[in-house]
Amino acid sequence: MEKEKKVKVKSVKLEPVFNTFEAALKTWWQNIKKIVLVYLWGLVYALIPMAVVAVLLGVGFWLGDRAGMGFRVSAVIIAATGFIISLYFLIRSYMGIFLLVKHDYKGLEKKIYAETKEMFWPYIGLVLLTTVFIILWTMLLIIPGIIYSVFYSFACYALFFEDKRGMAAIRRSSQLVTGYFWPVFGRFMFIGLVIWIFSMLISIPGSFTADSSFASSLWGGLVQVLNFLVGPMVLIYTYSIYTQLVKIKK
Repeated sequence: MEKEKKVKVKSVKLEPVFNTFEAALKTWWQNIKKIVLVYLWGLVYALIPMAVVAVLLGVGFWLGDRAGMGFRVSAVIIAATGFIISLYFLIRSYMGIFLLVKHDYKGLEKKIYAETKEMFWPYIGLVLLTTVFIILWTMLLIIPGIIYSVFYSFACYALFFEDKRGMAAIRRSSQLVTGYFWPVFGRFMFIGLVIWIFSMLISIPGSFTADSSFASSLWGGLVQVLNFLVGPMVLIYTYSIYTQLVKIKK
């Protein structure tokens, strides 16, 4: 009787990290204009409640001690509401980048931004759910928190690209990472290192300006804009890893 030979199936490897990074950087640069335009739609809507808050603060400054308690309480409530509304529109800007990638960088930016409205609460719910789970794992020990943050890292991609919501998106993300934890973890460490080096380099000129000076404030604002624009590049890089895992796990 012949012995059955056990054939060990060789696991498919992810693309080299430098290839993934280079392709993501190229895609990001080629579509930077559309990325900025999607962002701008959210910023335009966010500026409206910001303007209301600014006017309110100006009135309060002008009134000074003459402002009564009723005005102050109302001002705090309105300012808090304005901040929340502005945050709502800005979060949708980031969500718009997911949809821009989904549409292969085609279509009108305003229409793409408008599509984020119906996805807002599923997105927020998923972010909150994954955050709670990661916090709970972290409360046990730091290491489990790190491990499961990697396993849950593709949950939002499962939401936008596979229409999986809540626990279904989290389970899908875990299923994709299973068997590829270390390659995925290594790729996240790589992009984290790249962003850290980038942040350090663009912060250097600011160290030569005087604190609280106009030049310091101007450079600080520029750094914030650059960091804001780098976010989509990281999203595109992560999406590339996600698509590789989807193909492997078919």
